[in-house]
Amino acid sequence: MNEEIKDPNQLDMFAGILFTPEQEQKIAEFIKIREDIANTNESINKQREQLLTNNGFIKDVDFVNTFKIETVTNETTIGYSYNKTDFKAEITYKTIDGSIFLKGKRFGTYSNPNELINSTFNIDFEKDKVNCSPIQDNYRYIKPATLLEKLKTYNSRQKQLLEEYKRKNGLKLSTVEKYTKLYPNATITVKSDWGDVIEVKFESGSYVQFKLDTYKNVEYLYKKHDAEIETLGLDKLLDKFSKQEALK
Repeated sequence: MNEEIKDPNQLDMFAGILFTPEQEQKIAEFIKIREDIANTNESINKQREQLLTNNGFIKDVDFVNTFKIETVTNETTIGYSYNKTDFKAEITYKTIDGSIFLKGKRFGTYSNPNELINSTFNIDFEKDKVNCSPIQDNYRYIKPATLLEKLKTYNSRQKQLLEEYKRKNGLKLSTVEKYTKLYPNATITVKSDWGDVIEVKFESGSYVQFKLDTYKNVEYLYKKHDAEIETLGLDKLLDKFSKQEALK
């Protein structure tokens, strides 16, 4: 195999390393490809933004566009290792970052379970249709105008969830406070049974449980337990019932 001799007069373009004409050509091709990719994606991004604004979306209100082209300098591997044509060079080229994201509100996230936070959502494009599964709750591609209405509905629902939480939490705290004052010797506990349950348990073991109606802002009887009756034998239980007043 003939070893290629580098021209000692060849210009040193990359950190003191001399490249062969073939390698310089590959570097130039790499730079050109990266530039073409960046320009193509920039054009696509502009078309997608225009699709949204043409259908009623307002930039920085309903969506954000973080797309940008950057020029970076990195050590890059050019060529293929399988035929031993690969080599490394420090190359300055164009790259892309960012995308289009819908703007919205979210209530009840893992890190902020009881707060309404600003959030962004990925949006996918397919020709003149779009998809945002967290907003739509499905993976169908729909018209942009339809997605905008769904986004408004979604954000409105998140605000409603916050208000429902405030009402529910406020009623829960006031209910606990009320029965704590009325029955200081009882144990007041908040439990969960398809929603919050306030239990007022007495020293005898008897208890009353309440559920909360946040729309009427009242608690209502859910369950009751008489520990004394549970201790009675059958004869005493029948005798007790026999002495109760007749219903009127």
